[in-house]
Amino acid sequence: MTSPDNTTTSPETLRALEEVYAAVKRVRRDLRPSDRIVQDLEIDSLATLEILLGLEERFQVSLVDNVRAAGVTTVGDLVALLDELRAGRPS
Repeated sequence: MTSPDNTTTSPETLRALEEVYAAVKRVRRDLRPSDRIVQDLEIDSLATLEILLGLEERFQVSLVDNVRAAGVTTVGDLVALLDELRAGRPS
């Protein structure tokens, strides 16, 4: 799967994000790489923190303390960052 900025996103990571999103927001939704996290998904700062912590626990990576996480604006950006962290590439 390729996001609008031509980065490849992992379907496995996207599904995991959908599951964490559903647990936090209490609503199931198919997420697209182009979805904007704040505007389209209506995620506030508390929900953002809960989602990041859920993803950290699931994938054993550090997102909350990651400088790049602050610049994530779309689902595709977040999935790409997670994939990089999971692969052990420097962020």
